[in-house]
Amino acid sequence: MRVLVTGGAGYVGSFTVRGLAAAGHDVVVADNLSTGRREAVAEHDLRVVDILDTEALRRVFQGFRPDAVIHFAALKSSEASLRDITTYYRVNVTGTQNVLGLCAETGVGRFVFSSSCAVYGTPQICPVDESAPVRPESPYGESKYLCERMIASYGRATGMRYANLRYFNAAGAAADGALGENAGPSATQILPVAVRTALGLVPTLRIFGGDYPTADGTALRDYIHVEDLARAHARVVEELDSDDRNGAVNLGRGEPVSVRELVDALEKVSGRTIDVSTVPRRPGDPALSWADPALAESRFGWRAEHSFDDIVRTAWAWHTRVPASLE
Repeated sequence: MRVLVTGGAGYVGSFTVRGLAAAGHDVVVADNLSTGRREAVAEHDLRVVDILDTEALRRVFQGFRPDAVIHFAALKSSEASLRDITTYYRVNVTGTQNVLGLCAETGVGRFVFSSSCAVYGTPQICPVDESAPVRPESPYGESKYLCERMIASYGRATGMRYANLRYFNAAGAAADGALGENAGPSATQILPVAVRTALGLVPTLRIFGGDYPTADGTALRDYIHVEDLARAHARVVEELDSDDRNGAVNLGRGEPVSVRELVDALEKVSGRTIDVSTVPRRPGDPALSWADPALAESRFGWRAEHSFDDIVRTAWAWHTRVPASLE
C-alpha cells in the first residue's frame, strides 16, 4: 500500500513510518520539520512541505498518489493553544481541511487521523469509552474534534474510510534505542520533565495538584508506549476495509497511573532521587483520565503490549543516551 504520513518526522509519526516500512508499505513522509527531526526519518522518503501550503502539498499527492493517508501534522499543546488560538485553528483545522481536500481530489481511500483524548475534556466517568460526552476544554481539544467532524463528513461524501484515533499519553522510546521523544526545555509532558529533573537539568519537578481525590492525591493518567501507538496506526490503516469500521477509537493501556507513581518508577529505574514540589492545580486538568480500549481490540484486533515499566525504562535509556533530545 502507498501511504502518505503527514507529520511523519515527529514523535509518534516517525515510529509509525518505521513500522509501515518494515511491513512492506511504500511510505512518503510530508513534514515541515518545525518540530519533527530529519534524522528520525533519514532512511525514508521525506518531502519537506507545510500542510498550509496547498500547492506544494498537491504536488506531493499528485506525484505519489497515495492509497492511504495517516495524518499527524498538527500543533499539540493544550496550554499553548490557550495563548495562541488563531495559530492552532489555522494549523490544525485549516491544515487538515487542505489534506482532506487533496484526499478527495486524488481519490485516497483510507484516512487515519491522530486525534486526542483532549476531545473528552474532564471525563465524567473513567475508564472513558467512545460514547463518553465530547467536551473539549482547550482550543487544542476543540480543534481535534472539529477535524474529526470534517473527516466524517468527507467520508460520507466521498466514500473514504476513516478512523479518528483518540489516544491518551504517549511516552517511551524504541527498545533498540533508534528513536525516541525530542523534548526540549519547553516540554510539558511529565515523563521527559521528570527525566530532566533526575539528570539535574532542572532542580525541582513541579507536580500540579496534590489534593485530587486519588490514593496519593496526584492526578491519574493513562500512559501508552509510543511503539504500541505506532503499531495501532499501522494496524488500523491496513484493516480499514469496510465502512462499519469508520469512526472514533480510543488508544490507551486502560490502566491508570498517578503522577507520584510515575516519579517513583523513574527513581527506581534511574537510581536517582527526584526533588518534587507540589503546586496548585492547573485549570482544566482532570483528576482522572484513562481509556477503555475495548473497541480498538474488537474492531481492529489491537491492544497495548508494553507495560508502564517498559515506558519508563525506555524513556530513561533514550534521554540518557541522546542528551540532545532534552535540549
